[in-house]
Amino acid sequence: MFHVEQQTVREWAKRNGIALPVGATDRLVRYAALVIEANRRHNLTGCATIEEAVERLVLASLEPLRRLDVPRGTRFADIGSGAGVPGIPLALVLAGAAGVLMEAQAKRAAFIECALKELALSTLSVVCGRIENLACLAEYRGAFDVVFSRAFGPVYVVLEMALPLLRTGGYLYIYSKLRGGDLERGIIEHAVALGGCVDLERADAGGVVVNKTAETPGAYPRRYAVIRRAAGRIGGDGEHET
Repeated sequence: MFHVEQQTVREWAKRNGIALPVGATDRLVRYAALVIEANRRHNLTGCATIEEAVERLVLASLEPLRRLDVPRGTRFADIGSGAGVPGIPLALVLAGAAGVLMEAQAKRAAFIECALKELALSTLSVVCGRIENLACLAEYRGAFDVVFSRAFGPVYVVLEMALPLLRTGGYLYIYSKLRGGDLERGIIEHAVALGGCVDLERADAGGVVVNKTAETPGAYPRRYAVIRRAAGRIGGDGEHET
């Protein structure tokens, strides 16, 4: 069962020089199947088949591992996790990494919880809540080595939601067709105001990398509507990761 999909994962890993842990291939494909099964009841994703879910959710989530350094013992946050991407695929491949998947919609958070149990992923947890609220809690503020964001929203908005969650010395990775050098000056300056620095040298990262260089001021993050208005004023409302 799922032999074709498993072979797709193995071939991708071999082609990209990524060593998959024992059992990871089966679990990655099983996760894709869980998404498709749940999609019949809830609108989790636009994927209609397991093949699509493997390509668009699983392998696309693992793409940054070709270029990023994610040390053993890393604690990460996945903001706006949706159906559990990229957090679940990443955790199935990254040995020793632990993560918190943050999702505002209760039905999606409930699916993630079920998927974590089905896949025996004890290194992950899910919290249902709005990121701008979670980022103000002592439990999460400055608590993560890496924050991942995929399809969460405009880069300007992601910066303000994610950087408060990072410890100094950590980094934010935004899945995007953009690179740091493509961003508007106002977005780069906003990162600095939040205690971050857009990595303009990492053109090979396949997305936007922002290093956390200082503590984020307590005034951030602001309310979501306020952030979106500010993004629109500098032309950053259209800078989406995809």
